[in-house]
Amino acid sequence: MGFIPPAPVPAPVFVNDEARWAAVLRRDRAADGAFVFAVRTTGVYCRPSCASRHPRRENASFHADGAAAERAGFRPCRRCKPTEMSLAERQTALVVAACRKIETAEEMPSLDELAEAAGLSRFHFHRMFKSVAGVTPKAYADA
Repeated sequence: MGFIPPAPVPAPVFVNDEARWAAVLRRDRAADGAFVFAVRTTGVYCRPSCASRHPRRENASFHADGAAAERAGFRPCRRCKPTEMSLAERQTALVVAACRKIETAEEMPSLDELAEAAGLSRFHFHRMFKSVAGVTPKAYADA
């Protein structure tokens, strides 16, 4: 029975700075992981989806990843935290852990137990599990 996380949708190819800048202006989550952008005036680099105010175009530069931005002298944004896992990655990790718990348990753990292990309310956990796995925890256990 093992849960296989959904395959990530291939990120659009950002072949030039104009395409990258357009992704930044859209705060495109699909661009996260494809590149980071840095702001010369603040010395900070961010994910393309960062909710911070957009910089002027002439102050923005693009880097393949956070390590490249740090080598260029920029520090990570405190708002979008580009050095940490994204929300989607964290949610997938929680669902995978819950699936392992369901698979290894003698009897099906209650929704409250699964939610507590994930550190979420039962309602939030149920909604998140279904959005990531495509089925409810009970349906997963019954499969």
